[in-house]
Amino acid sequence: MQIAIRLLPAAVLAFMLGGCSVMPQTCAPSASWVSPATLRVIPDPIPRAAAAPVVLLGEQHDSAADHAWELATIERLYAANPSLVLGFEMFPRSDQNVLNRWVAGQLSETDFLAQSDWKHVWGFPPPLYLPIFRFARDHRIPMLALNVSSKVVHLAARQGFANIPPADREGVGTPAPPSAAYRAELKEAMGSHGGPKMTPERLDHFIDAQLVWDRAMAEAIAAQRARAQARPVVAIMGAGHLEDRYGVPHQLESLGVKDAMVFLPEHAACPPADANLADAIYTD
Repeated sequence: MQIAIRLLPAAVLAFMLGGCSVMPQTCAPSASWVSPATLRVIPDPIPRAAAAPVVLLGEQHDSAADHAWELATIERLYAANPSLVLGFEMFPRSDQNVLNRWVAGQLSETDFLAQSDWKHVWGFPPPLYLPIFRFARDHRIPMLALNVSSKVVHLAARQGFANIPPADREGVGTPAPPSAAYRAELKEAMGSHGGPKMTPERLDHFIDAQLVWDRAMAEAIAAQRARAQARPVVAIMGAGHLEDRYGVPHQLESLGVKDAMVFLPEHAACPPADANLADAIYTD
């Protein structure tokens, strides 16, 4: 959400851009799946993921390698289960009709990017994402807008979620409280970026902003799963929303979706080995 980079406290940027930038020393061959607990090669997890109700793919938004990995993973999941839905952090819910028209083949790429206001809402180079969007269109895979406008996140950062009038929350419900570990991680992230003096109130509001972001995406995924003929959801988003299952997976669990699988590309993962980091890490 490129607008949010300008509007929110600087510490949000660390989570927006995919979390940690330090690569773990996996000592694994390239193009392998490894266990985050041991950093050793594991059997291919895609067959199991193809049967999962939700698969969450984490990315560093400006990484071409991450997007190539996402597309390759989506292609394999689609080959195993073509009934899937693709969810995207990159689009607010207000863009859902644009996504529907794109998948239906009713929009050119230029019109799609213009009508979704990509330049201002997300802003990362379109060529990073277009191969994934084209794959969805070519195979008529429904695309799901997971996000809300940056206004809601900005309001939470400025005044706290509880102080946002319900009419201005764009349908987002009250997030599940964060774990102590997630709160500590967010506190550290905010403190490491300087800016205005961190007060308890500012910290609470910053954490609220991250939770609103996590909750909005989790609710969109959970709503898709609650439909009468639920399809599996494969969603892509910044790795910071997924690592250690603190963000979106935690919110999904509070909504009754308890078996989401989390995959991360290697450089989005942070050492040391962490059994809770994800279900699997892909080394490129």
